Amino acid sequence: MTVNGNAIKACCLKVRSILEAGVEVQLARYDVCEGGAPAGAEVVKGIPLSPEETAQRDELLFLCAQRGRKALLDQAAYTWFNRIAAIHFMEVRGWLPSGVRMFTRADGSVGSQAVDEALDLQMDGLDPMCVAELKASGDDEALFRYLFLLQCEQLHDCLPDVFEPVGSAMELLLPQGLLYRDGPIMHMVSDIPEEDWTEGVEIVGWMYQYYVSERKDEVFAGFKKGKKAEREDIAPATQLFTPNWIVRYLTENSLGRLWMLNRPGSKLTDHMPYFVKPDEDHETEFKHVTTPEDITVVDPACGSGHILVYAFDLLAKIYEEEGYRARDAARLILEKNLSGMEIDPRAAAMASFALTMKARELDSRFLRRGVKPRITVLSRVEFEPEELQYIPNLSARPQLLDAVAHLDECGSLLTVTKDDMDALAGDLASLAGESTIFGGSAVEKLELMRAELEPLGRSYDAVVANPPYMGSSNMDKWLAAWVKSKYKEVCRDLCTCFIKRGMSLAKERGYEALITSDTCMYLSSFEQMRKTLIERTTIIAFIDTRGSNAHPDVFDANAGWVLWNAHSQSERGAYFKLNHPIAEKSERLLEALADPACGWFYRRDADTFKQIPGSPIAYWASDAMLGAFTNHLLADVAKPRQGLVTGDNDEFLREWWEVDNLNFFRSSPSRDSALNSGVKWFPCNKGGGYRRWYGFNDVVVNWQNDGEAIQNYIRNGRQASRPQNMEFYFKEGITWGTISSAKLSMRYSPRGSISEHAGSMIYLDKSNPLFAIVIAAMNSSAVEKLLAFLSPSLRFTEGPVGQVPIPDGISDARGISNLSEKAIATSKADYDSFETSWDFANHPLL
Repeated sequence: MTVNGNAIKACCLKVRSILEAGVEVQLARYDVCEGGAPAGAEVVKGIPLSPEETAQRDELLFLCAQRGRKALLDQAAYTWFNRIAAIHFMEVRGWLPSGVRMFTRADGSVGSQAVDEALDLQMDGLDPMCVAELKASGDDEALFRYLFLLQCEQLHDCLPDVFEPVGSAMELLLPQGLLYRDGPIMHMVSDIPEEDWTEGVEIVGWMYQYYVSERKDEVFAGFKKGKKAEREDIAPATQLFTPNWIVRYLTENSLGRLWMLNRPGSKLTDHMPYFVKPDEDHETEFKHVTTPEDITVVDPACGSGHILVYAFDLLAKIYEEEGYRARDAARLILEKNLSGMEIDPRAAAMASFALTMKARELDSRFLRRGVKPRITVLSRVEFEPEELQYIPNLSARPQLLDAVAHLDECGSLLTVTKDDMDALAGDLASLAGESTIFGGSAVEKLELMRAELEPLGRSYDAVVANPPYMGSSNMDKWLAAWVKSKYKEVCRDLCTCFIKRGMSLAKERGYEALITSDTCMYLSSFEQMRKTLIERTTIIAFIDTRGSNAHPDVFDANAGWVLWNAHSQSERGAYFKLNHPIAEKSERLLEALADPACGWFYRRDADTFKQIPGSPIAYWASDAMLGAFTNHLLADVAKPRQGLVTGDNDEFLREWWEVDNLNFFRSSPSRDSALNSGVKWFPCNKGGGYRRWYGFNDVVVNWQNDGEAIQNYIRNGRQASRPQNMEFYFKEGITWGTISSAKLSMRYSPRGSISEHAGSMIYLDKSNPLFAIVIAAMNSSAVEKLLAFLSPSLRFTEGPVGQVPIPDGISDARGISNLSEKAIATSKADYDSFETSWDFANHPLL
């Protein structure tokens, strides 16, 4: 979409502010607050209310008590924002049932064609006498308000998810001054050019993201202060509109691929620039479909529907190829092909609107056909204790009832089985004709529960999603515990939970296409997930955008998976290393598809990843690099070990020039001699920057009396220090910094030092033949390339470092030993030539 995002964002935030202020005025006008006029009042603040207004105010009082005044204000402001955006989108296309524009004149200028032509309007429910009176009075604001609400009522029949029926309580909270020059409608019409509205229905999705962007910022600011995401925070914190090129890549290589494999002669590829052609050198397996009506696509976290909208476009072309009439295709796509699930009812309403508008493009009479998109809002369903006796089958499934009571948190991550649905159906059948208060209430909740769970219990040919991103540390207590119990191997982030859930949502031999964090490609905590994917699925296509984010609003939204839900013995996946600036990623992907020799396109059988410890998605590893893992690993020959955690470095560490007793603390050969010395400070390896072979001997640690102060260091009632591997203290070896902004660099550490946790150690004496081989190998360019996939985050901890293969059967071990000795001596001489070294004697230039 080629619109001005900054202008849209500024407009949405401004309109939101104006609407919220206007709703606040209306709440005060009708005294909707704690301690205000009681329910049933016919006069409020001197204003007489009609019976209808009294009933509406009573409903507002109930909602205010139930949800809180702030939540009610937010709901009302967004309700009117949503309706204004929807009506303006429709009016610029001439799609309003009234046939006239509400917010602009026929030529697109500021004003209201409906107000101008009010006396000639043909609208269902319009009262000509009322219109005539308002027109005669010259009160254009009141006339517009009347016509606007009447237009909303008309749209309720064809867009019930967006437009509640007239008469609802929200009418009282419609702000005044809608047509003012600085009012919400004029800003939405004037601040966003009309051509942007005609670009495509995706504009309403972008508008919703920008509308909630400030709320999202508030939630993320809370995360930085240690706050957890409450259930109402999950939607705004994770609601992001997916960039168009990512949507197309995911959809074309799942839904589009399924059709192309079934119809090799199809011209659909002419409309799919991001489609990855099957590997011609290997046989391609696929699921057979007979007709486009058989294809099912779901977005389990659909937001405002961007992915579903593009899936609609592809399906429309498929139906056209198969000879269907456009109006039939519009209906069938919504009735049979597309499904969406979402925990945010506001975003779901936008998704429903967007799909209806796509159908309207194909069928000019679609709004009259009564076809509704299959967008399911996953809201919580909670049963009162008195209702449980009416649902014995479900009462025997407490875990299911608990999850359903938190369905607005776990959403489509809830897996629903046939037995679950049978239990629900059994309880419903037993309550047929039930008329008691609690029994009747149970029936209503069961009906709602069935409508929400049925789509979760189905499987689909293509599961396509940009799932929510939220780390487990930011989840509330219930959600964190639930995902840990249901998604143990992937529970560190919601997006990785969706990878596993997608495997059960997709049919056998169906597709799963998602954009997720890249960390699951290599972190050890996701090792089991990677092994499961490699063994049970086939990676068809993969985009890796590390080095620059795929999505400008998300940190680490960097891995685009397209998985075939079956294991192929012959398929080689297509991998794209898009570590280019954000603005270039789409173009670079297209270049790679046009020219596989570009340098960032790879073909790889995912089974080869199993050769590497931890099975990282190391698609760029050459055959020679993979073959290196047939050697012994470093951890097999010399286990890397983490050092001391003091619990308070400011208390227990110093630079060497800050303390006394320099002559003794440098010569402690063992823990016993250090203990008997009575000396306080001893050399400490604490990592450092990039320096190989020798150096960074700057820090000393308080290890007096065998580290008595550190070993007994208590903070907040708990031991804060973690002395570990103490039997290796003061021994000779190789040290390195575990956190680096550059490459791994290992250095010789003579006897007499203690390793701190940021300066890990491999304990090998120089006399050991392995010493020279290990330090030479670990400082080599070959290991540098291996660590690019063993530890791409530049955290060179003991785990990934221990997985580096060490060459076996070195033919010139003596030569390597001599070169290592020379490199260490040269590096030591260089380091000691500066006054920061405790072995400094004189400057080399003097």
